[in-house]
Parts: sequence; C-alpha cells; structure tokens
Amino acid sequence: MPDQSRGLYNKFHVERTDGKSAPGEEHDGCEYFVLDITHDKFARAALSAYADACEADYPLLARDIRANYLD
Repeated sequence: MPDQSRGLYNKFHVERTDGKSAPGEEHDGCEYFVLDITHDKFARAALSAYADACEADYPLLARDIRANYLD
C-alpha cells in the first residue's frame, strides 16, 4: 500500500537506550515520531523547525542538529 494513502501508523518500534522506556520508568508508554533523514524530503524542514524551537532551552542540541543534518 503506498504511504500516500495512509495517515499515521506504527512503522517502527523505538526504545530508549537509557532504559527509561521500561515498564514503570519515566518514559514508559511514550510515543515517538521517526524521521528518515536520508529519504524523506520533508525531514530536513522538520529538523530545522525543531532546532529553532528548542534552541533557547537546548542550544547544543540545536547546534548539533544544524551541523549534522542542515549544513
């Protein structure tokens, strides 16, 4: 089925590497949205918006996103 004919659906299983998504932990049951930076033509615009939005609180994260994916 082409992706254009679907809305949101579960395509990936994401688990935190720090163990905080385990049952009973802080991020148990959290939802995540995965971007394919290599193939998704909209991913860079999303990352740019995210870097702009988080820059005041997380300047190093914003810098790293820009350096690794936008420059």
